[in-house]
Amino acid sequence: MTARRADAAVVVRVEAGVARLTLARPATRNRLDDTLAPALSAACETLALDDGVHVVVLDAAGKDFSLGLPADRGWLDAAWPDPVAAVAALPQPVVAAIDGEARGWGFGLALACDVRILTTRAALSAPDASQGRLAGGGLTQRLPRMIGVSRAAACLLLGTRIGARDALAWGLAAEVVPPARLGARAAALARTLAARGPIALRYAKEAVRRALDLPLEDGVRLEHDLYVLLQTTADRRDGIAAFHARRKPRFSGR
Repeated sequence: MTARRADAAVVVRVEAGVARLTLARPATRNRLDDTLAPALSAACETLALDDGVHVVVLDAAGKDFSLGLPADRGWLDAAWPDPVAAVAALPQPVVAAIDGEARGWGFGLALACDVRILTTRAALSAPDASQGRLAGGGLTQRLPRMIGVSRAAACLLLGTRIGARDALAWGLAAEVVPPARLGARAAALARTLAARGPIALRYAKEAVRRALDLPLEDGVRLEHDLYVLLQTTADRRDGIAAFHARRKPRFSGR
């Protein structure tokens, strides 16, 4: 395992194709402030260019995932890089391991990931409207796409706190586990993903992410184009060879 600090605010560990990004500011409840926001953005920019990283796990130290922006801010400071956009831009699949509260922009950060695992005590919320603010971090756009306009409107206008059970039922969470199992379950899921073809994973993520923004015909065309591109890769050739030889494929990301 290689471990490196992007900053005191974020710890990055890389092992066997899996990068673990840990928000390491429990004293601030991992608020996306002028320390954590740049550190997380910088870490994501580095990982995006690392061909040896096939899957990213985003978790947090302390009792909460992230309480969003500092309490005295209604929006991300213009001088800070956008950490939610940085996570969303990662080409690798991103698994979020969420315990405690993911609130406001912290909720937005969770939605920028591809797969979310919540603990039984986790909760997602956006109380911005009750404070005379507009929810940010992509919440007004990603949440309706995931749970529908009616539910999203109720959550954002009323500040409804979404518990783990509802998050699972509404499709916001892939799994709900006891707090003690969160790290192990996220790691196991990441290992499963990392064992698969990294190029195929990236293409699948791209196709799914763009699905709701494209007319159906254009989306199907994108799906086909990505399929054709995948056929030109060494990974695809080894996958076929492995199937015929009845062995595990040796994916190289090429």
